Amino acid sequence: MNLITCRLCGRLFSAARGKICSTCLDELDDLYPKVREFLRDHSKEAFNVEDIAEGMDIDIRQVQALVELGYLDRDAGRGGAGDDERRRKEELARQLQASLDSSAASKTSERTVSTYGQERYGSGRKK
Repeated sequence: MNLITCRLCGRLFSAARGKICSTCLDELDDLYPKVREFLRDHSKEAFNVEDIAEGMDIDIRQVQALVELGYLDRDAGRGGAGDDERRRKEELARQLQASLDSSAASKTSERTVSTYGQERYGSGRKK
C-alpha cells in the first residue's frame, strides 16, 4: 500500500485513487456545480483558472484540480475557435458538393451513345 500526500490538503492517504484524497475529491464534487453555474452565468467572458478562482473566491488549486480531473475543459468556453472551424468545414462541404454537381452535369451533357467499335474505327458512315 503506497501512502502519498494529497495535492490539495497535504494529508497522507492511500494512493489507490490518484493524487487527491477522498475528502478533497468529495469537496471537488460539491464545488463543480458551483463552478459550472459561475461559468454559465458569465458565458460571454473568457476565463482561465486564475480568473475563475478569483471570481469565485476559491483556491486556484481546486480549480486546477477540476481541470486535471476532466471536470472542466480548457477550451470549452471559447466558442470562437470551434465556430470558425465549423464554418470552414461547412464551406468546404458546400464547395465539394458544388464541384460534384457541376462535374456530374458536364459528364451527362457531353456523353453520346457509342460503342467501342465506333470509338475505335469510327461510326462507319461515309461523309
